[in-house]
Amino acid sequence: MLEFKFKSNKTIVGFNTGHHGGCCVINKNKIIAIAEERLNRKKYSEGYLYSLIYCLKELNISIHDIDLFVSSSYHKELPKKFQGDLISFGLDKNKFISVDHHLSHAYSTYFLSPYNKAIIIIIDGLGNNFDTESYYLANGNSIKKIGGNDSNRSIYKGIGRTYETFTNFCGWSAQEAGKTMGLANYGQDKYPNVPLYSINEKEQIESLAEGKYFHAALNFVKERRLNFGKPFSGYQNKDAAFFVQNRTEKIIIELINRLYEKYKIENLCLAGGVFLNSILNEKILNQTKIKNLFVPPCCDDTGQALGNVLYGFHEYYKNNKVFTLSSAYLGREYMEKEILDVLNKEQKIFTLPYEVKSKNFKFKKCKDICKETAELLAKGKIIGWFQGGSEVGPRALGHRSILCAPFPSTMKKVLNKKIKHREPFRPFAPSILKEYVGEYFETKDDSPFMLRVVKTRKVMWNKVPAIMHIDKTARVQTITSKDNGIYYELIKNFYRITGVPVILNTSFNDSGEPIVETPKDAMVMFCKTPMDYLIMGNYLIWKE
Repeated sequence: MLEFKFKSNKTIVGFNTGHHGGCCVINKNKIIAIAEERLNRKKYSEGYLYSLIYCLKELNISIHDIDLFVSSSYHKELPKKFQGDLISFGLDKNKFISVDHHLSHAYSTYFLSPYNKAIIIIIDGLGNNFDTESYYLANGNSIKKIGGNDSNRSIYKGIGRTYETFTNFCGWSAQEAGKTMGLANYGQDKYPNVPLYSINEKEQIESLAEGKYFHAALNFVKERRLNFGKPFSGYQNKDAAFFVQNRTEKIIIELINRLYEKYKIENLCLAGGVFLNSILNEKILNQTKIKNLFVPPCCDDTGQALGNVLYGFHEYYKNNKVFTLSSAYLGREYMEKEILDVLNKEQKIFTLPYEVKSKNFKFKKCKDICKETAELLAKGKIIGWFQGGSEVGPRALGHRSILCAPFPSTMKKVLNKKIKHREPFRPFAPSILKEYVGEYFETKDDSPFMLRVVKTRKVMWNKVPAIMHIDKTARVQTITSKDNGIYYELIKNFYRITGVPVILNTSFNDSGEPIVETPKDAMVMFCKTPMDYLIMGNYLIWKE
């Protein structure tokens, strides 16, 4: 939960009824948000029941204290009125409004950005009214749509669905596009003259792949006689991954260059699941005339609830632009008593649905948790790190993280095989003290949300081998004492010991599971994997 300088005289709830469901609430000067999956432990969950209860309980308010409920969906048509079961609580129907899916994304990026004028681009799998790409101009408190895809065009011709179909071709679900991005750097451009998209004079983009779901990629490859390996073969389809990544980068960069030439605005705000693609985001800065780029940490549909709240705050109640998001920690903070309840009653946490056998563990309260943790990291230990409120969006940014030293290079293999149970080609990301980012990486910019991939400087390759991808790039997170004081102190202590101001940071979850939210979730994950230590607040936990 974050506190802001503004003070709202209205309490607004935003929630998303589709996949990546969740809830966000503004109450006075506080904002709290949580994804439904973090609470029901089912990845990509729809709905908002648990997340709504979570937010109301933390703010100590009831459902009848809410002034406005703002919902969104991803149905083909925007619902004319809210149809959910909240109406049955005897609430005034006039308190419920629905917002267009892509407009919600637009609010979630622009109204959290530091800009007062910007181009906004939204690209995802599907919004309302067959939207897959939408473009807006923002000026002050207003957002105006200026373009997007042809509504008569099939949704399967959109960029998001096309990337998904090639992800299916590689053998993964549509929600696992990050694997395709990670695999792309292992491939090569075997067919440089074969396009995947077209763009017309109205900046409307259309995929050349015909068909629904994985059939589109299969048909495209077969008709053009492209040899991308046997379909559904994972790593063996690396050239297919390169192809869709490369062509997606090219078409979006062309789109941005065209919009810049039309409007001459150097600020760009992005949202929609496609912009979780951190390789693309960096190339936008390097290959366009855009000077300033903002992508929120919840640019996928986990940001819908937050976008809906901002829509209610700015559009419905006509408040001025007052936010700038520099920190992603919108979850509630767990108190020491809640941590101790788990540590002192260990048998209770190993009940269904977890089905984890009890492990013997010990714990102690540390006087200097950052110093002791840094010493363990420097000795090569793998540590679960649980602090403060959880992050909004799909990235672990130093509050719900698994941490280790960025060396030796074998650390990456250990994490992928024994802790995360992931494919061996997938990379891990670094967290670095902001003041040293230019020494280690080819950038001096802030990257607080881990949404940019940059080159590692050659002189540093031997110092941080575990956080580099095959092409020596890294998805960097910069850390400041202002935005994450305890995490900053941890890395600072690690720097004092090792001379390296970088640690490896990956999300605190196993493959196919949501990131942990509660102390109980953290203990279960700790006990069922060979992690060496768990840190919760000031408590150090280890297995006997």
